[in-house]
Amino acid sequence: MYGLTKKNRSEVLDKIEKQKDFLYSHYIELNGEKVQLASFFKNTFINADRYIAELQNRVWSLVHYAEDRDLVNVFITLTLPSEYHRKKTLRNGKLIRNPKFAHQNIRLFDIFTKKRASSYNQLVFRYYKTLGRIRWTGKLKEISLNPIDYMPPAASKKLTDMWTTIRKDRAWKDLDKDDRIYFRVTEPHKDGTPHLHISAWVPKYAVARLVQAIHRLYPAPLADVSTSYIPDNYKLYSKVYKRDGRWHDAYKPDPDSKSYIKVHIDNAVSYLMKYIYKTLDDLRDGKGITEITMWYIYHGICRFYTSRTLISLNVYRPLAGRFNYTLLELTQQYKDNTVTVWLDPETSQPKIIQYEDVIMWQKKEFELKQYDRDDRKPQEKPIKLRTIDVEIDGEEFYMYRSGSKLYPKTSQIEDSNDQDEYIPPVTRMKMVQLWNYYHSLDPDDPTLNLKHFGLVQNTMIERGLLEGEIVSLDQYNTDIFYDEEIAI
Repeated sequence: MYGLTKKNRSEVLDKIEKQKDFLYSHYIELNGEKVQLASFFKNTFINADRYIAELQNRVWSLVHYAEDRDLVNVFITLTLPSEYHRKKTLRNGKLIRNPKFAHQNIRLFDIFTKKRASSYNQLVFRYYKTLGRIRWTGKLKEISLNPIDYMPPAASKKLTDMWTTIRKDRAWKDLDKDDRIYFRVTEPHKDGTPHLHISAWVPKYAVARLVQAIHRLYPAPLADVSTSYIPDNYKLYSKVYKRDGRWHDAYKPDPDSKSYIKVHIDNAVSYLMKYIYKTLDDLRDGKGITEITMWYIYHGICRFYTSRTLISLNVYRPLAGRFNYTLLELTQQYKDNTVTVWLDPETSQPKIIQYEDVIMWQKKEFELKQYDRDDRKPQEKPIKLRTIDVEIDGEEFYMYRSGSKLYPKTSQIEDSNDQDEYIPPVTRMKMVQLWNYYHSLDPDDPTLNLKHFGLVQNTMIERGLLEGEIVSLDQYNTDIFYDEEIAI
């Protein structure tokens, strides 16, 4: 699903685990109290509920702002050309390979030398492998034939460029800044190729011109447009465009016009929120990290962007809890110059927020500190590994379900107040933890798995905690003697 392999998903989970470990292992001191980084950090897997609540607050603030100015909704869906789609979907929902992906169905040859060409930066002729025909061209057109340039990160950037092109058009730029606002959502297709949903608000008189500009720049099927307001000169025509093998009705100014409005939105807010919640269902339902969230994390793609209509969250967050300002109230006070924000010249982040002559908030300098192993708060429990307890000659061992290796319990774990705490894998131990664990092992103990001891010792050498040479684990004796009556 979403073009992720098993290796991709494993990399995402490792990345999440490292970020969680950092956020729960570091703190700042505030009025003598230790505050974890994780307590005020918000994203899709740390404090997801607060992340969604903040996103909802910003969306509804934009909606109320648009309603107060009597703006109407124009809903735009931008889809990438065929060369960005690794796979295509059949009518029965099955995904098959797309021969046009990254222009793989095209071979380029120089007209004069007859040698392979890498792009349209010279006079070339094209040979279509799938069609078996030749077409001459004299266009100077830069184009990449490298599949990396058509993967989701590059595809997401292409979508952003498409939306930027629309915003640079006079149909958008001629509007007053306060009368053109938007909110956009990036969402993946089943094959992992992103597409863009944009909910824009403009005055009624600007709808027709904007719709025509969108279709002029990106004809169907690259762009679909729906609106909450149908211009006076637009009439409903049947069987205007075809999608999924079916003809659909649409509003057009005349039968021959290439500009059309696909759907009349009765409830613009519900229409918008449907696409927002679609990418957040896994977080809202408590399903944890599902593949759609993994897709965003793996490719480094942001789900949501908004216009700079409302004040920055870096200004809103420090004041929201203290003064109960809403986003709209704070935005209006900022526009009226009642609230002044002073920025740090190096980081461009808010340093002082001032209301008239009174300083409401001033950034404090904090020192980031790391917890010692025994200095963590009681509610912070490490991730428990799935293990099986095994007893050999009265000695207790842990056997991880992912393999058949045996790991002995240590006195450090046995003396711990939390009897359910397990030893993490050696390669994931921190420096101090690895040092203590290594010195707790006795290589002369006949019940010790010497191959495991060799792994710990090699890890110590790799990290510079022990001098010596790394030795192959095959040189260690891994036999463990136990009573014949004990079954493993």
